[in-house]
Amino acid sequence: MKAFLTLLFTILFTLPFLVKADISSVEAELVKEVKHANAFYQQQTKKIAKERRHLLKQLATQEQQLKTLSVEAALITRAKDEQNLSVEKLQQRLQTWQQQQNYLEHLFAGIDAENPILSVKQLSERINEQGHFNAVHPITIALENGQMSSGKMLTIGPAHLFINNDHTLGGLINQVEQQWQLALAYDTSQLTALNDVLQNKHGLIAFDATNNRSVVLSQHQESITEHLHKGGLWVVPILAFAVLAAIISVIKAISLMRLPALSLLSDKPMGKHQKALFAISKKYHNAERDDLLFDQLMQTKRIVERGLSTIAVTASVAPLLGLLGTVSGMIQTFKLMTLFGAGDANAVSGGISESLVTTELGLIVAIPALVAHAIMSRRCHHYMSELESYAVKVSQDPRTVEKVQEQSTSQKSTTVHEVTHVA
Repeated sequence: MKAFLTLLFTILFTLPFLVKADISSVEAELVKEVKHANAFYQQQTKKIAKERRHLLKQLATQEQQLKTLSVEAALITRAKDEQNLSVEKLQQRLQTWQQQQNYLEHLFAGIDAENPILSVKQLSERINEQGHFNAVHPITIALENGQMSSGKMLTIGPAHLFINNDHTLGGLINQVEQQWQLALAYDTSQLTALNDVLQNKHGLIAFDATNNRSVVLSQHQESITEHLHKGGLWVVPILAFAVLAAIISVIKAISLMRLPALSLLSDKPMGKHQKALFAISKKYHNAERDDLLFDQLMQTKRIVERGLSTIAVTASVAPLLGLLGTVSGMIQTFKLMTLFGAGDANAVSGGISESLVTTELGLIVAIPALVAHAIMSRRCHHYMSELESYAVKVSQDPRTVEKVQEQSTSQKSTTVHEVTHVA
């Protein structure tokens, strides 16, 4: 037992020294491993940084190559699109030329169905044939008065000319429903030139370069009365408003031009409105004077602006009446279409054009009426503003205004006296 205790005491006494020695060695090994790991970390960091710089250089090179390839791809795509577009344009142009060729072929074939023109050579030959005067043959045409006239017809291309047997009547003719009619009569000089061409086989003649289209337009020209007659019943109230507005505008313009200029220091005689305000300011005083001046201004305003409302009503009502006439005409047109069908487009378009006459007339009446109302209203407002300013001045001190008027009158009489003395 004693030996055991001794051994235990010895172990307990030596254990702290052993633990201390182990800790020191472990600490030294840990420090060594940390230094080694730090050195390895720094080495790996340098290696990674070096590899990263190399990879960045490669990435920049690849990006530059990618940009270059993108630009080249865009140029190639654009060139390809331009080639495709050029091909499409050429195809469209070729298709247009083919359509023009087909049109000319049909047009030439329509000139002579039995002997159609199919080539340039045939066209030249046909022109030469038309240039000869073997296309003159006798014909009977209808005149404008319904009488029939016999003579000769000269055909030069699409133009047809006529001269009677007495050589006293001639001109351009066209065919309407299997009947030749005189479209445009020649005057004496043109008729003489046409006769010379028939006799001498050459010369100058007058013909319609539009293939009688201008002649048709001239035949369908209408007068103002005929144009207004197409508008129907609604033209009457529109014209009535137009006449009323015109009369009132003329009378009102003359009355506004005669209005005298208003000025406190003017040596000209006062107008009747200015005299009325001045008389009230001299006769009455204080509040009663102001009320009477206001009442006089209201009466003057009614007199000055009298008739402007009628012009304004005309400017407003005329387009509405025109629209009403158009609606009525359209209703009538569609009613006829319901009864007889819409196969004839010319008849339908003619009815619509006639129904629009009232709208045109309404706008023609309304626009000048609106302008006249604006100008006259501005003149009335300007005059009333001056009259109100004069009323304010005479309301504040009518004696000052009277003195100014007397001074102006005396100065005028003095000037007249001096001029008379000098004379």
